Amino acid sequence: MNCQVEGVIEQLEGKKIPPAKVTVEIGSIGKNVFMNLDGPKPYDMRISSLVTDKFQGKNLTNDVHLGVSSRSVQTGESFEITISRDKVFLTAFKDMVQGGQLNRLSFQGPCQLPR
Repeated sequence: MNCQVEGVIEQLEGKKIPPAKVTVEIGSIGKNVFMNLDGPKPYDMRISSLVTDKFQGKNLTNDVHLGVSSRSVQTGESFEITISRDKVFLTAFKDMVQGGQLNRLSFQGPCQLPR
C-alpha cells in the first residue's frame, strides 16, 4: 500500500522533513510481523517483531491497528510502525544517531489500500 507521510524531529527544534510517498509491505510468519517502508531517506525502514541477539521486537497488532516495534540491543535505537485499521493511517517513528546525539523522527500520513 502507498502512504503520503510527513515527519518532524522534535529534538532539532521541531525540524520538519519534506513530505514523501512511501510504500508499505506487511508480512507475517506465525506470530511474527514484518513491515518494510520503502521510500526516500530518512523514511525508509525495515522492522519485525522477531527477538534476536541484535533486536528486541514486539507485535503491536490488535483490533485497532496493525503494528510492530523493535529496539536495537547495541545502540538503544527504537523503531515503530502502526497502521490504523479504520482510517488506514500510518504513524511511525525511528531513532537516528546524528552527531553523537540520538534524535527521533516521528512521521505520519494517510495510506491508500491497493486495488
